[in-house]
Amino acid sequence: MKIEIIITKDGSHSLYLSNIGETYHSIYGAIAEAIHVFIKNGLHYHPKQSLNILEIGFGTGLNSLLTLDNIQDKKVHYTSLEPFPVSEEFYTKLNFHTLTKSSQNILIELHKCDWEEDILITENFTLHKTSISLQNFTTENKFDIIYFDAFSPEKQAEMWTSEIFEECFNLLNKNGFLVTYCAKGVVKRTLNSVGFEIESLDGPPGKRQMTRANKLFLKN
Repeated sequence: MKIEIIITKDGSHSLYLSNIGETYHSIYGAIAEAIHVFIKNGLHYHPKQSLNILEIGFGTGLNSLLTLDNIQDKKVHYTSLEPFPVSEEFYTKLNFHTLTKSSQNILIELHKCDWEEDILITENFTLHKTSISLQNFTTENKFDIIYFDAFSPEKQAEMWTSEIFEECFNLLNKNGFLVTYCAKGVVKRTLNSVGFEIESLDGPPGKRQMTRANKLFLKN
């Protein structure tokens, strides 16, 4: 698998997988997309002060870094699934720290810290990385927010099925929600079919819309 570091339109890096023709983040701005989708319409939207967040796709670590940077007065336990971790060769070269209030050392710490256990990064942010895929993930925990950041449906169709979204529904607390950059009609219909109430929101740069899928009731 050949990986290249690219610069997106807001100056932040992303990774490009040439074998499948897919980037880890939007070419219109990696940081801009992540802040709009996962921070503004995810972390900051939820009224709870103590949050359990599940991320589908740790990837470059950008979403976890921005959550840590923008945690404000909340307390977050952050679980991230990543069966194919990015290698040190690449994550040490990413420039996110030059465009955020974080440091490169924090991003490296997020990548280097132990897997399969809770790691206290700050007093308000605990990270739990696991190399298990969502299809094989089991937990007794329930989550308030799911950051659904899988590759696009065209490139990773197996992650956008009713079976996957039903699993996400079951992993959420009542009144929890899933946020994703994707706003394709078929994706929203699939989310709705397993019990989610769909909100189509203004999208990040380069996208007309994004999706927030709410679990407003307990499924029978």
